[in-house]
Amino acid sequence: MTVELNADEQWAENLRRMLVGVRHEAVMAIARPVRPETEYGAEDTVFRQLHEAGKKVRLLLSTAYVGSRGRQSVLRQFTLGSQIRVTDTDFCNALIVDRERAALWAAAPGQQPRGYLVAEPALLGVVHQFATSTWHSARRLRDHLELRDGLDSVALAVVEQLHSGAKDETAARALGVSLRTYRRYVAQLMARFEVSTRFQLGVRVRELGLLS
Repeated sequence: MTVELNADEQWAENLRRMLVGVRHEAVMAIARPVRPETEYGAEDTVFRQLHEAGKKVRLLLSTAYVGSRGRQSVLRQFTLGSQIRVTDTDFCNALIVDRERAALWAAAPGQQPRGYLVAEPALLGVVHQFATSTWHSARRLRDHLELRDGLDSVALAVVEQLHSGAKDETAARALGVSLRTYRRYVAQLMARFEVSTRFQLGVRVRELGLLS
């Protein structure tokens, strides 16, 4: 069974009620929030209570979501430590409870959010498998933040040169290094961010909010 829901002012309360009723497991994925940042704090509190009660909880965040907020804001908002992971994979906002029901919601720019309650076993199984497998392959939140925040001034300067579209020779002169050294910096950044092309590197640094 799939039922369309109104993602209105009652949406946050409906999600909290679903969380409070968890018996065994809860998986929550936030890609593109449709509510004010402060409203997610109450859900984090419920997640912590579930975790402390021995329930299995997983929270998945998108790099775009984390990148749109400061480090301290994210750490203050979500406090479950290793249960929180960050992924580059695209996904829909979701809350899955006990593998029995799931709420899915999203909003296109300038439009009211739309939500669905899913209880149909086959669809629910697909949603749960995707969310949990993505969570397992994602980075821990603190590892992700260290990846983003651990760049020195030289690395950030290389990122800016790449973003500007400067040729390697021009970028190397601007940084006062040899062409070989500049290309080594680029290769190190690609390895650090686990990408194979400069285009992918550009996408990643934008997601992490590294561009001024």
